[in-house]
Amino acid sequence: MKFDEHETSLDASERLELALKSVSAAFSQGEFTRAESEAEKALSIRYDDPELISVLKCAVFWKDRAIRLTEFPDDEQKGDFLFKEYQGFTQRFLQRLEVRSETALFAIRQYVFSEMARIYTECLRQGKKDSGELTVKAAKAFKGSGAFDKSIELLETFLQNQRDDAGAMAELADCWEMVGEVRKAKLFFREAFYLNPQRVDLEGLNSTLIRQILEILKQEGYAPASWKEWIPVYGVIYGVFNVRRDLKPLELGQLKQSIFALKNELQDHNLQQGLLLPRLINRYFWLIDHYLAVKEERSKIEEVLLNIKLLDERIFSIYTH
Repeated sequence: MKFDEHETSLDASERLELALKSVSAAFSQGEFTRAESEAEKALSIRYDDPELISVLKCAVFWKDRAIRLTEFPDDEQKGDFLFKEYQGFTQRFLQRLEVRSETALFAIRQYVFSEMARIYTECLRQGKKDSGELTVKAAKAFKGSGAFDKSIELLETFLQNQRDDAGAMAELADCWEMVGEVRKAKLFFREAFYLNPQRVDLEGLNSTLIRQILEILKQEGYAPASWKEWIPVYGVIYGVFNVRRDLKPLELGQLKQSIFALKNELQDHNLQQGLLLPRLINRYFWLIDHYLAVKEERSKIEEVLLNIKLLDERIFSIYTH
């Protein structure tokens, strides 16, 4: 980056701001070698600036990944590589930085996810196998880039054929929350965590609703391995998952069968209580909601409440007060 006469007349802080903007612009275009070069030149303005040092480290990180990306012959593998490296970037690499440049990080995120979306969309256009999984990958990439409308369109199309895919449902809920459709978000989140909590990608969610529940679980001391199972339970008792739908007769039968199976499994596998217990309690919540909706006899509701109390008296107390 060269400084013209106008720039040299600026004070150091203004010149540094211009330099950081230029580096971020390079990030947004995926030009990580240029970003590194301009960050290095900008060190002449203030060699020990922590934000500048951080963006330089980010440029080196992604320049290396951009080189490695060319080694993959398969496009889908390139998309998967970018996703994996971005996870490592946010979960480990950024923790080692003294400060973070939010402008630079936003530019990196936009480029990486837009590139992933382009790659996966091209794979879909070429008719690659496992188009269902590819569709979800593309939707997650569009969501990450901020193109929520495209993500919603892909996920809704996918769920028309794969109605019980909890992972895709949670992604759709996340998108609905991002565009301000909170009621839809709550409905789809509750559905996803009922179908299969383990299929939900917690780390990939942006949801404020889910983060609120996670904070409660952390404060309560639950083990991270059990968070996915307890989220729907605490979502109900703290009023986050307060949007419900009516059950069809077949769904009611399946719910009761699931409760019966989980009760037996819980007795046989005490070591798995951390996962089975919250899953059973969540199904009891669904059954209570159904009984209330159809104005079932109070005695049946009381019976379910007693079962919850026997499983976890503390959850019973919070739920009923």
